[in-house]
Amino acid sequence: MFRNIKPYRLLVVEDNPGDYVLLAEYLRLSQLPVEIILHAENMASVPAFIEGNNFDIALLDLTLPDSSGVESVITLSRLLPKTPVIVLSGLSTIEIAVESISLGAQDYLIKGEFDEKLLTKSIQYGIERKKTTEKLRESNERYEFVNKATNDTIWEWDYNSNSGLWGEGMLKNFGYFKEHLYKDNNWANRYLHPDDIERVQKRVEETLKNRIENWEEEFRFRSADGTYREIYDRGFILYNENGSPYKMYGAMADITRRRKLERELSNQELQQQKLITEASIDAQEKEKNLLGNELHDNINQILATVKMYLSVVMKGEEGEDKHNLIGECYKYLDEAIEEIRKLSKMLVSPSLGDIGLKEAIEELAEGINITKVLRVQLIYENTANLSLGKKMELMLYRIIQEQLNNIQKHAKAVLATISIKIEGGIVLLSITDNGVGFDTALKAKGIGLKNMKNRVVFYSGDLKIISSPGNGSTLEVTIPLKDNSYEQN
Repeated sequence: MFRNIKPYRLLVVEDNPGDYVLLAEYLRLSQLPVEIILHAENMASVPAFIEGNNFDIALLDLTLPDSSGVESVITLSRLLPKTPVIVLSGLSTIEIAVESISLGAQDYLIKGEFDEKLLTKSIQYGIERKKTTEKLRESNERYEFVNKATNDTIWEWDYNSNSGLWGEGMLKNFGYFKEHLYKDNNWANRYLHPDDIERVQKRVEETLKNRIENWEEEFRFRSADGTYREIYDRGFILYNENGSPYKMYGAMADITRRRKLERELSNQELQQQKLITEASIDAQEKEKNLLGNELHDNINQILATVKMYLSVVMKGEEGEDKHNLIGECYKYLDEAIEEIRKLSKMLVSPSLGDIGLKEAIEELAEGINITKVLRVQLIYENTANLSLGKKMELMLYRIIQEQLNNIQKHAKAVLATISIKIEGGIVLLSITDNGVGFDTALKAKGIGLKNMKNRVVFYSGDLKIISSPGNGSTLEVTIPLKDNSYEQN
């Protein structure tokens, strides 16, 4: 099946022994030609595995003891720049998938949702994608160097005299005159941006110290009109028989426009990622609506009918034991109906467009206050005519709903306070309880918290939890309104 394919060398970065064993079994079932599989249990041990080894593919778990999330993708891509990386994660959020791929990963697999066939396809496609990317990168580099050959500013430097010359590009590209073509030992202070001087000089010194022939760097270069251009500079150094440099020839390319386009493209990609995330959240809400409606309109009605029939039977003359049994059934059915009602209410999106965010929160608090176990109080500041858009309001409602659920389950609190205010163009939400509290470094890592953070990040906001054992807890959310002007009601 794979007879013409060179055996693969794989690196697996995975701290969970069970997940690694399952992955190894999938690789065996895939019948892929595998020469060797090396297993690193954390990011710190990866460099030792890389030394002396060339890998065809790297499989990376996003949750490691010493590294997590997209930071792991960045680190591994830096350690293995020519090796395709496939991300493995237990989180199925589209945001993480999109961000991982944008940072260099070739594919994204969700633990528990792939088998040997999908793994095989991902590995083969990942390798081919990486080859295609490298070929494209090399082709672009060749094109850029050919193009720069006619537009670059050529220069030379004589280490014996500590002087040099600029080419005609100083006139054409930067607006200087011929008397400026002489390059003295003070050229860096005269032309480089003050914040770049130390970095560039240090890079040159390191290159000379290690007797490296090729040098390159990016910096800001001052034009004759006082403005700064973004420059990509590279040079070739000549050394004498004693290893001392005596000449350096180079060429500066103006990449100001390219860097501007890259920043604009980056902003466009960020907006695209937000749109993808928005679509994902909308799909999740639609699925919850469907499930909630199904529970309410079908199962709940059936159970209510059964309850009615049992009530009629209980009115007849029957034996005491039978009456007791039917009575128990009646009680359990009543509890089942109540639980289904609660589940239906939790899953169906609140009609925020009809009643507004305040009313929806008040209704949620009222349902909790009825239990007389936890009292919820509400505080609003500067929220007159509050209208944040349906999607942002639903996001805030879901966060409040999730945190109140956490408080009821774990906090052992008797009072929870929800505060919403708008201050300086920022929405501030805080949820405080007087419960037992917890160590945030040990416990604040659940799926519910990650889901809340993902919702907030989509709106360019920030979420944090303040707590300690015995001192209750506070969840704080800040969302800038100016960054969410694209949202439509």
